[in-house]
Amino acid sequence: MIICPQLLFEHQMGEFIIDIVEYMPTNRGKGVLLIFNGFTYAHRENRTRFYCSKKAIGCKARLTTTEEGNLLEVVESKHNHAPPKLYRTNDGKVYKL
Repeated sequence: MIICPQLLFEHQMGEFIIDIVEYMPTNRGKGVLLIFNGFTYAHRENRTRFYCSKKAIGCKARLTTTEEGNLLEVVESKHNHAPPKLYRTNDGKVYKL
């Protein structure tokens, strides 16, 4: 179990270089995905417990946030897949390709 504070971020050549928590709308527009270390996470009813959006292929990565949306705890950090391709527009919006 790793306890992590919310950290500031920078981007260099489009890559994440410092851990941060960001949110983006889902492709269907019915919710949000959490982005952490370049991986995306989803949630069900509980809006503080997030699981890797590739849970269906067996990825066990998950984390928890505070009610305000800040990272509280990385419960499991290992993924069994590469991070998804994310695109950031000039106005700061992030899209999953």
